[in-house]
Amino acid sequence: MKRSVKILYFLFLLALSVVLFWSLSNSPQENTHDNRHHLPESLFTSHPELITPIPETLNLNTQKVHLGEQLFHDKNLSHDNTLSCASCHNLQKGGGDGLAQPTTASLQKKGLPNHTVFNSPTIFNVGFNFVQGWEGKTKNLEQQAAIPLFNPFEMGNKNWSNILNYLNQTPHYKQQFQNIYASKISSEQVIDVISEFNRSLTTPNSPFDLYLKGQLDSLTHYELEGYQLFKNRGCISCHNGVNIGGNLFQKAGIFTPMHPQNEFSPQIFKVPTLRNIALTAPYFHNGSVSSLEEAITLMAKHQLQLELPADENKKILAFLHTLTGQYQNQSLSHE
Repeated sequence: MKRSVKILYFLFLLALSVVLFWSLSNSPQENTHDNRHHLPESLFTSHPELITPIPETLNLNTQKVHLGEQLFHDKNLSHDNTLSCASCHNLQKGGGDGLAQPTTASLQKKGLPNHTVFNSPTIFNVGFNFVQGWEGKTKNLEQQAAIPLFNPFEMGNKNWSNILNYLNQTPHYKQQFQNIYASKISSEQVIDVISEFNRSLTTPNSPFDLYLKGQLDSLTHYELEGYQLFKNRGCISCHNGVNIGGNLFQKAGIFTPMHPQNEFSPQIFKVPTLRNIALTAPYFHNGSVSSLEEAITLMAKHQLQLELPADENKKILAFLHTLTGQYQNQSLSHE
């Protein structure tokens, strides 16, 4: 009996030795080419990211996109030939207009003096928003495309007649619509091509997207610390998903009001995207803040009840600058 116990004990020790030897000989060696080896382990997380990269390609109709782009820039679609979609959504200015309030603000204030005049949001990546507009009153891009055409404070058309007459009398438009739809130009077709162009306005391959896709050296140590603060301080609770926003509503001023309010002042907004945020000043629904650094401070105070130290603000700012992507394979800028 004792002999059997000794044999079993010997076999156990032998098996344990084999396991330990195998584990040591097969343990991963330090990879001197891995960008992670000199960075704190706290910058890397094992749980799934709450932000996902913008897809590099989309399944879109290229003919519709090309035609929609022309209409997007055509001032003849307005009742007095003075405004186009691009007047408020300039692709050279981050997809907005760079103004605190749009060029149509004076008309809006005159017509609705007690109502808020909204800052023009970026048109880039709108296809990833769950609703459109600051208040989310339009549920999709098709609804949104029609509103400026008939808003009396914007492009000001009273009906479709003038728009369709113009397009049917313009040979290059008439031919392009015929090539796509093989029928007489209709309002539904106009909305369809403008919406398809809007869906094409994506800005993939920001440095942060490249990082998410495995190019770990696309962000610096300082920028990664900013991303970790962005998560740890709670910014990511509202700014997440592929558009880093645009997927939920939130109250402006959870802990303290951000702006003077009256009965006409909205308090709940669609959370704006942070994509290309370094290029889309001024900030907030009324364009009241021109500095991104100040915007970070205000959001921390009013939304998170935090007084951010200056060094944390600057790190988060550095991270936000990594969210500037590419449009048509060119890095976005104001130039």
